[in-house]
Amino acid sequence: MASLICLLVLTSCSRVQHSKPMAKYNKDHAQTIKIGYLPITHAANLMMTKQIEQQSPNSKYHLELVKFNNWPDLMDALNSGRIDGASTLIELAMKAKQKGANIKAVALGHHEGNVIMGQKNKDVSDFHNNTSYSFAIPHRYSTHYLLLEEMRKQLKLKKHTFDYHEMSPAEMPAALSEQRISGYSVAEPFGAIGTALGKGQVLKHGDEVLPDAYCCVLVLRGEILQQRHLAQAFTTDYKQAGFKMNDKQQSVDIMTKYFKQKPKILKQSAAWTSYGDLSIRASGYNKIAKLVNEHHLFNTPDYDDFVAPSFYKEARK
Repeated sequence: MASLICLLVLTSCSRVQHSKPMAKYNKDHAQTIKIGYLPITHAANLMMTKQIEQQSPNSKYHLELVKFNNWPDLMDALNSGRIDGASTLIELAMKAKQKGANIKAVALGHHEGNVIMGQKNKDVSDFHNNTSYSFAIPHRYSTHYLLLEEMRKQLKLKKHTFDYHEMSPAEMPAALSEQRISGYSVAEPFGAIGTALGKGQVLKHGDEVLPDAYCCVLVLRGEILQQRHLAQAFTTDYKQAGFKMNDKQQSVDIMTKYFKQKPKILKQSAAWTSYGDLSIRASGYNKIAKLVNEHHLFNTPDYDDFVAPSFYKEARK
């Protein structure tokens, strides 16, 4: 009888222990995701994502933003696995994928927000075939290069009329102001800075040359994509951030926290850039891929090899 009583007591205690409520999720133990970026406003959606993650008490991940000063260093860190993902030029990501990098794009970084800057009081009608013009670009593998080439063709200028120089975006406004270059095409806020300096002006907005030409994308390494719950949680916040960023004031507010430029410049950048639905559509991707191939930059990967659309598609707003 004594043995039976002890057994009943132990069973009862065991049931009490199992009926305890589960411990509340400890955010301190959330897995860190390291995402690289350059200090350009085209990466600002990451900053809004960071704010969403910080304000969520039950976030399943911790977002660490890693700043780089140039594209080669960012891509080297991405390809080697020192960071888990990046906001990067779509062409650089395509080239890395073509060379075997374990990455896939899950969303766009933004829409529009690319301008072609020229000298003050100059117009596109001032370009002629008998003169060579020097344009700065952030990288040969960039939508900015493609935009300039498309503008050249639309102006019916010969192939070598535009001479291209890769240059740090931060140097471009000063180079234009000092008349070392004829113009430049680059991510924001450097178009707005060139305008604010009073020595340059907008020749064309990107959408006037190539409507909604894909520029920057969010890519993640395969190791993160394999942890589907983790990649999905991050992409869900990123999607929500995109719709928040369409509020121009919220966009300026978040950029002010991360960038050194004056509010007036950031306000201009926000006016030129939009976010919202950041899905990477096959039609938009193929438009860029076609231009990359036409210019013989490299052989582009297929859409299905490069893009993992399900994470963004399944994410709630």
